[in-house]
Amino acid sequence: MLRKKPALLFIVLAALSCQRENPGRYISENDTAFSKDIRDVSAKINKDPQNADLYYKRGNAFYYQKLLNDAIIDFETAVKLDSNNALYHFRLGETFLMQDSANPIKTLHHLQKATVLKKDFFEAEFALAKLFLYRQNYDKAIKVFEKLESQTEYADKAIFYKGMGYKEQKDTLRAMQHFEKVLQINPQYYDAVMQIASMYAGRGDDLALQYYDRAMAINEASDEACYGKGYFYQQMGEYDKAVAMYDKARLINTAHKLALYNSAFIALYQRKYEKCVDLCNTYIEMDVNNANAFALRGAAYEKSGNKKAALQDYNAALAIDPNNLPAKTGKQIVSKN
Repeated sequence: MLRKKPALLFIVLAALSCQRENPGRYISENDTAFSKDIRDVSAKINKDPQNADLYYKRGNAFYYQKLLNDAIIDFETAVKLDSNNALYHFRLGETFLMQDSANPIKTLHHLQKATVLKKDFFEAEFALAKLFLYRQNYDKAIKVFEKLESQTEYADKAIFYKGMGYKEQKDTLRAMQHFEKVLQINPQYYDAVMQIASMYAGRGDDLALQYYDRAMAINEASDEACYGKGYFYQQMGEYDKAVAMYDKARLINTAHKLALYNSAFIALYQRKYEKCVDLCNTYIEMDVNNANAFALRGAAYEKSGNKKAALQDYNAALAIDPNNLPAKTGKQIVSKN
């Protein structure tokens, strides 16, 4: 027994040594749960686990596959192995920024570190400015965007986001001026066109229609622009034109629930009760937990004289949302009769 202890000790020490040698995530090159790109880089990592650039490359592969949590693990390992590489810090900070529940402290740390390590790292500065904007630190955001305006590659984007900062601060005049300036630099800047369209629409100005058309010319597959134009028509009381645009939006995006719901609402207003019911049926198939859809279908049943079906839908709406006013009101009316 005593002779076996050194061998056992050697195995344990060897295992601990391997753990120390591999500072990051281990992925077998034979693990088909991952793409070939990931497996290929993993094979290189497993042979050279101290190579920061390999973790960075695998992190990029995860990043472009939109597997952000996986990307972060590898970018963090790259930073741990080489903390003076500005690109590693930038990629890590940018990936944090892209997450829905971004970690602002870590994002700020790595983006700032990137700008310190590399002078005129405009890509990192742009991401940092967007972080300031998202965190509603408008003064800092605008200051960085102003610096980036002088860079040809970032001028249109910097001016656009600067405009967004003014818009969020309710300075619509300066916001509009910036969006228009963007289009002077880049007439195909879709987001600027859409912002101008929505601002004109908010004022009830027919110029909104021109900008929605312009947005659709830039991006023919824009369900957003179709919906925006339809909603403008709806607000103006031009219901047939609104429905036509909603239909177009739904043709592009069959799951566009707002376009579907608004079409059903207009059908109810136009006393097309059967059509309203059909549209609500489609909506409820997509989202069975939407109280408004049940309440709207209930209203269509009520108006068409099917009080039993109306009561069922009102009750279904109230089961989802006990405070749903249309369902409450409808149920009271149907119950009295």
